[in-house]
Amino acid sequence: MDKLTAMHTFIRVAELGSLSAAARDLGLTQPAVSQQIAGLEKLLNILLFYRTTRAITLTEAGKNYYQQVKPILLAVNEAEETLHGLTQRLTGSLRIHGPTGIGQRYLARLAIAFQRRHPGLSIELLLDDRLGDVVSEGIDVAIRLGDLPAPGTVARRLGTVERILVAAPDYLAAQGAPQTAAELSGHAYIRYSGPSGDSPLVLHGPDGPEVVDVHPVFQANNTFALLQAIEGGLGIGGAQLPLIGRQLADRALVRVLPAYRYPALKLHAVYPAARFIPGKVRAWVDYLAQALGQEDFMAATLAGPAP
Repeated sequence: MDKLTAMHTFIRVAELGSLSAAARDLGLTQPAVSQQIAGLEKLLNILLFYRTTRAITLTEAGKNYYQQVKPILLAVNEAEETLHGLTQRLTGSLRIHGPTGIGQRYLARLAIAFQRRHPGLSIELLLDDRLGDVVSEGIDVAIRLGDLPAPGTVARRLGTVERILVAAPDYLAAQGAPQTAAELSGHAYIRYSGPSGDSPLVLHGPDGPEVVDVHPVFQANNTFALLQAIEGGLGIGGAQLPLIGRQLADRALVRVLPAYRYPALKLHAVYPAARFIPGKVRAWVDYLAQALGQEDFMAATLAGPAP
């Protein structure tokens, strides 16, 4: 058994959560993948995975082994790229995670264009509004809004996304528009239902930050579901400025309390900390920073790329 090959196979099974998925990714048969994992377990004298008829999951020893082996394989790949002068010829898999709003509006298109530039890459794009664990989920690059990177990761600042208060014209015609931040307490409010969904609403106005008492009538953990609720006239809510250019231009949405805005969200590319950052990760983050800076509407809300 080639130990290095078996280690690579183990990494793909751990990241994809399936023997068959890893076999497809590696161009092997499922029995060959299973044989390599079994051989590695025998060599190490530990159980790396719990196996059932429905799933395969890492044991505690398997999680520890994954965290130690992943940077070793990244360093090996980096050394091979440097030795053979292949840094411009990107190969292998690239697993990207991002939020639904920025993800659907920008990341999907940019990831497709990036793969066309580098046909040797196999890209997996995961979009949802939770904070995925970059290390344990085998994510190569996560695009994050707001929260600081978790331990064991590094981040590159991509820019800043502004959020503003908006409502549908029909709602404002029926309920009137608030004239002060305090008047929001008398209106129906649309709110994100994530971990900070119950925290006080803070708006920045002419006199600095203000804490506002609001009464949510609709909450969701998905950016586009929230926008649909606001456009549908359920109430007033916040929206990321790069996502609503068309709605503002068509007046499907109207800005409320234009003197106020939410705290800006910092946009980062987050990836596992390692001595050697894979060339595909560096290339994707560089491409993303440049491409986002050139977007017509994003350029007005995103700061220039910075390390």
